[in-house]
Amino acid sequence: MEETNEPTERERPPALAPADEAMLARAQTLREITDAALRDVAQLYPADDHGSLLRDALFIHGLTERLVDQAVVAERERGASWTDIGYAASSSRQAAHERWNTTVGAWVLMQRRRTGIGNGPADAATHARYLDGWYADLTDEQKAVSSLLPSLTDEAARAEGDARRAEARQLHDRAEELRKEIDTAYNEAMAATGTPAAKERREVWAAKHLARADVYERLAVVEEPVAPEHRRRATTERSLAQDIARDRAPERLPAEDGTRERVYAAYAELTDKERSGSKRTVAALLAERLDSLAEASIRKHLDSVITAYREKERMAYLLDIAACSDPAKALETAAGLLQRYAQPTNNDYWHSQSCRLLSGYLMAAALSNADVDTVYGWITHPGDLRPVELLRSGPSPEWAIDCEQILTSPPRSRDNVLLTVQAALDWNLPQAKESR
Repeated sequence: MEETNEPTERERPPALAPADEAMLARAQTLREITDAALRDVAQLYPADDHGSLLRDALFIHGLTERLVDQAVVAERERGASWTDIGYAASSSRQAAHERWNTTVGAWVLMQRRRTGIGNGPADAATHARYLDGWYADLTDEQKAVSSLLPSLTDEAARAEGDARRAEARQLHDRAEELRKEIDTAYNEAMAATGTPAAKERREVWAAKHLARADVYERLAVVEEPVAPEHRRRATTERSLAQDIARDRAPERLPAEDGTRERVYAAYAELTDKERSGSKRTVAALLAERLDSLAEASIRKHLDSVITAYREKERMAYLLDIAACSDPAKALETAAGLLQRYAQPTNNDYWHSQSCRLLSGYLMAAALSNADVDTVYGWITHPGDLRPVELLRSGPSPEWAIDCEQILTSPPRSRDNVLLTVQAALDWNLPQAKESR
């Protein structure tokens, strides 16, 4: 492949319509499976090279798992329902949704376009020509892949896809703004309780929820693959607005007696390890420290307290890449970024892998005087082993081995780690996210 047309850190090549982007990603994986299978058919395996047959088979198996995920994404882009997908997979609608909803959600999170994670040129037109040439060499059929991508030659379709991506970004930003406005409206409504302004304040509060419901309804239109999730959120927002209008505050909201503030203060005093426990464990721990409050009352406020605490930590966080030339600081920073994005789950393995890769990237950036945009570039182009080379000459050369192992692991495992690392950076550094 002579032409790669890789994007710069701040520029991305034009995208196709979302459905065509999904089909192009799928075609690339089919090409990799075909090449691997053809190579293995005629592969000469030395008699003393035990395990090589299995390693190659597992490599193809990893590619087929990626292909299945991409097929589900492409089906959702083509309008298939979860019932359709469940039927094709010989399972129920619910089972199909549980199995692939995260995959589809990650696709939407990446703006419904190929991200550079994986092989193939970043530019869609170049990528399609490359696959056309590969297929023609095998079958003599010309432009076989390009013919499946209508938006490749339809500028209006590409423009519509870009417009939907831009609108989706704006709607998500608006949903976040409304969340903050709802918190403010709630506080004002509670402060006005028992005064002549109470009714008006509650109407404002309810109107904010209704406005957020409208945002999610529109997101259901512009982000079709996850439309059911957006509609469920819209329904929840309307239900909350109705409860407020009936002068019945939802139970999930803080009470008026200062309980939430007491729970928040106690939660902030916990150690990171204590806060990383399950909600039930955290609630029990807080009940011990707030002996005048029942555990059930604490649990009622815990979700809003955790959200508020994470938001405060996130906004106060400043990423100092230069300090990450120190291994201890790099580990501490990576752990902090991941902790603020999401509390560690029971799956310590994935959390550990994400922390190892992110700390390695931060140290490599520090060693080369790079900024966060460079780190984003490495995340979206895992074939770039520059950070591995930098780590080999750094204060902890063994980190290069860890980093290389993750980047050369099966695509599905590698991409899960990369998506987690990117999501953690986006969560902690919204300004950097907006500049890309």
